[in-house]
Amino acid sequence: MRITVIGTINKDLILPFNHAPIESFGGIFYDLVILAQLLDPGDVVTPVSYLGQDVEGMMRAVLAKIPVVNPEGLLLAPERHHKVILEYTAPEERDEKSLFPFPPLTWEQIEPHLDADMIIVNLVTGWDLERDAFLKLKAVAGDRLYVDIHYLVMGVDSLGRRFIQPPENLEDWVRGVRFVQMNEREFGVVGQGTRNEVAFFQANMNPDQVLLATKGGAGAEMIYQRSGMVARKLHAGYKPPRFIDTTGCGDAFGAGFVFRYLQSGRISDALDFATLVGAANCALQGTNEMHRLRETMDGILRQLQR
Repeated sequence: MRITVIGTINKDLILPFNHAPIESFGGIFYDLVILAQLLDPGDVVTPVSYLGQDVEGMMRAVLAKIPVVNPEGLLLAPERHHKVILEYTAPEERDEKSLFPFPPLTWEQIEPHLDADMIIVNLVTGWDLERDAFLKLKAVAGDRLYVDIHYLVMGVDSLGRRFIQPPENLEDWVRGVRFVQMNEREFGVVGQGTRNEVAFFQANMNPDQVLLATKGGAGAEMIYQRSGMVARKLHAGYKPPRFIDTTGCGDAFGAGFVFRYLQSGRISDALDFATLVGAANCALQGTNEMHRLRETMDGILRQLQR
């Protein structure tokens, strides 16, 4: 199994609601450490992201201890590494800052790493990848492409503060991609003018695509076309053994979905597994505790059997 993850590795400072601060790497680093817990020896995950000079040595040392990660897609940047500050004002509500942003990745930077079974584009900042590069990527790998629209729906001011901002050229980012992921807040931005996710699918996506709409504790919904009709399937959420914060839960969901889809080939099975991985992530402190992912997932399933 070969997976390429395109996006941004963050340095995160997380200020959870009613919990102690957490400092860890985030962004697509969530994808990497989650896939590292799920993949078998011999499988490969290749991140394509910039690394600031201030963290390069540390990051390469960390990844050297994760055998499935191929670091050849990492690009040294002269800037300081991108930093994100996330301050939770409620369990699932937060204010955010984006500091020391990297430039978008280009086609020349991603093209050498596209020989994969699935390619995840995780728009951690919203400007992770040049639009023209993404259009070329769709043409090459549309049926192998999984996109989390994430911060495509947010702008940034001169002080690094993030704010809601409807994206330009939305159709370029969602039409023709095999799997498109968004959460309720993101749908509230991109879905303006449509009644619900089904109407959004009909207006912006092709019949062979799948829309994955995550619903927090309520689970996740899959919207797809079957026999000429658009259908929707809701998978109820799993209950984590404890709740720390929601940072990275969308990344966890996407990584879990891609892994299980490649493993089983069944979308419904992948939806169930992704929901479980996302719930387990909520019980862990940033990426620092991701070595406990499998243990946490097993605990959730045992609790259901009681």
